[in-house]
Amino acid sequence: MIPYLILTLVPLLFIFIKFDWVKNKQVSEGNILVESHTTKVNNTLIIPGFFVIFFLILSLRDLSVGVDVINYSNSFRSISFKELESVLARDSDWLYYLLNWVVSRFTHDFRVFLAICAAITLIPIAYLYNEEHEWDYLKVVSFLVMPTFMLVFSGLRQAIAFSIAIIAYKYVREKKLIPFLIFALIAFGFHHSAFIVFSFYPLYYFVFKTKHLWFIVPGISLVFIFNRPIFQRLTAIASRLFGDDYSADISQTEGYTMLILFVLLAIFAYVIPDERKMDREALGLRNFLLMALLLQCFAPIHALAMRLNYYFILYIPIILPKIIKYRKDTFKEIGYLAGWVLTLFFLGYYLIKMYNSCQTGTGSLGIYPYVPYWD
Repeated sequence: MIPYLILTLVPLLFIFIKFDWVKNKQVSEGNILVESHTTKVNNTLIIPGFFVIFFLILSLRDLSVGVDVINYSNSFRSISFKELESVLARDSDWLYYLLNWVVSRFTHDFRVFLAICAAITLIPIAYLYNEEHEWDYLKVVSFLVMPTFMLVFSGLRQAIAFSIAIIAYKYVREKKLIPFLIFALIAFGFHHSAFIVFSFYPLYYFVFKTKHLWFIVPGISLVFIFNRPIFQRLTAIASRLFGDDYSADISQTEGYTMLILFVLLAIFAYVIPDERKMDREALGLRNFLLMALLLQCFAPIHALAMRLNYYFILYIPIILPKIIKYRKDTFKEIGYLAGWVLTLFFLGYYLIKMYNSCQTGTGSLGIYPYVPYWD
């Protein structure tokens, strides 16, 4: 339990220990200074500190931490004896197995490979979360309660895939279609669920505003009501396109908690902000939140829906600060207070859930309790 407490509480210290980073930007014409901008950024070590600790926790864990890690260890050992041709001949996820093969040329120590996977996964997420320094600790605690946090421990292939999708997202913002498609394909090469990444581009630029709620709300409600027949039809199509991994029978899961949370966050994202102030990224990310809510409507009946939803859930921690930033004047104080309420709620929720899971020895994806490799 102690490593998770360190991960949660040490970044909290940087809220009270201010580190200022001053950026100067000067615009000149000839020898004449036309304009000068000075920007002061606070709390720049919250996100880096969190992800450095997270990297150490991932790299130093025992193979029992994460339900699938031992299987990945066996796969790494097996691939180290294979020829390159047989690795490239795989039907899916071949880039992940190619990474196994390349690393195994230099070392047979799976722990080294585990650290490499952790670095590949965390660096893009850390870079994305560290781009803007507003409500950094809210980003940390909201990330901790999201399913993506637990998946990083267990699902090495998909964790790498949704991190590479962040690079694809960068090119979505820059309106560079070809680089976006390249990195979407790379993500797909690591995990076949990444086909959903190709929806980033149209989803980001399609405008859903408050005036569209009259059909968004009934539409999502109907999807939830008829989620079983819709899901069965979609998985039948997906299984024909992507194989039997997407041929899924209906089964009950524990997806209702996240569904309720996403509903509340969606309401927050439409009620609080002034859409006239919101930039393109804020509008695009709010669309990602809607997609996360839509996919979560299927999560209570099958875990496959969550597998696709990871790619959108990852962006929720950076949506929330933008909603607070662009709050309406009438919600100026309420929006700021809501940011602290969300921070305290996520912090308390994670600590209680983590404590209970460590005490009972149970928890999603087997990440609780934490066991270091030397134990």
